[in-house]
Amino acid sequence: MNQRKILFYAVVVIILCIAGYQNFLRSDDKIEDIRTIVDIQDRKLEKATVQRVVDGDTFVAKVNGKDRKIRLILIDTPESKAPNRPKGYLGEEAKDYAAKRLEGKTVWLERDVESNDRYGRWLRYVYLDVKDDKGEFYNGTLVRTGLARMATFPPNVKYVDDIRKWQTDAREANRGIWKNINDAFPDRKIEK
Repeated sequence: MNQRKILFYAVVVIILCIAGYQNFLRSDDKIEDIRTIVDIQDRKLEKATVQRVVDGDTFVAKVNGKDRKIRLILIDTPESKAPNRPKGYLGEEAKDYAAKRLEGKTVWLERDVESNDRYGRWLRYVYLDVKDDKGEFYNGTLVRTGLARMATFPPNVKYVDDIRKWQTDAREANRGIWKNINDAFPDRKIEK
């Protein structure tokens, strides 16, 4: 009788684990489908080719024959490898997502008021799949999927209202980092 109960509970646990894993996969599949498509007709864009991803919000791209380190404006992903900083919840996933979406791809860059940060990185908004005056606003996609949060550093706030709207969407859906925001950014203040 005890062996039957143990076997029964083991089967129940296995079924629950499989169901939970499938639910996790369905959730990730939905994240993969999220895109923020915007009108780019009046935006001044510069073409680049992504060479490698550093982390979820930073990459190296070839622009006019030179390698440039690009930092995405208005967003912040959890840390995946920064020295003297704790790794954040979904930091590795944000980096993997960026690598999958960006490495080896053509992207279009848009600057705001300040062109560089104090580390010499180019500060840019990034667009993918630009065609017929439309493109995917990648900064917004990261926030909307829940792989990034809004982070403002004036004067580069051109699209802050859009980013805030997409962050609210992700937070209300409890998507990505919003499932565990304190562990995603254990050493930072979170903007609402």
